[in-house]
Amino acid sequence: MAGLIRREDIDAVRDRINLEDVISPHVTLRSAGVGTLKGLCPFHDEKTPSFTVRPHVGRWHCFGCGEGGDAIAFVQQLHGMSFVEAVEHLADMAGVQLRYEESSGRREGPGPGLRRRLLAAHEVADEFFQAQLRTAAGAQARAFLTERNFDHSAAQTFGIGYAPH
Repeated sequence: MAGLIRREDIDAVRDRINLEDVISPHVTLRSAGVGTLKGLCPFHDEKTPSFTVRPHVGRWHCFGCGEGGDAIAFVQQLHGMSFVEAVEHLADMAGVQLRYEESSGRREGPGPGLRRRLLAAHEVADEFFQAQLRTAAGAQARAFLTERNFDHSAAQTFGIGYAPH
């Protein structure tokens, strides 16, 4: 295991990342006064904006559901990432090279980037099973889908594949 991310590297990520750039692809933000932006919270359903962002402070807060934090907390909450994965993601965005400290051995668990590696493995499996649907062995599965008005386009849209015996 690589260990913990150095505190100064985490601070560098927080300093270099623009909170508005992290949030705005997911939330339509509008000005709500001096230095404050507002939008609909991505973490719960609402009709009236209660999600506020203060980029110059580097903090966000939703008055509807009570969630809040910095850019790292937003990425963790939005993507279901661990703290380390969120810091690594934001470090890539900010161009910060992370350094890791040696682990003290008291903390067990998955290493950094585990989620990223698992997602990549799932993509490879998805491509394999979709390709198998187009082979001669997948003819029976294609017939089954056609009987249910599932064409090639629908199979691609929903990621339908075939697992050979």
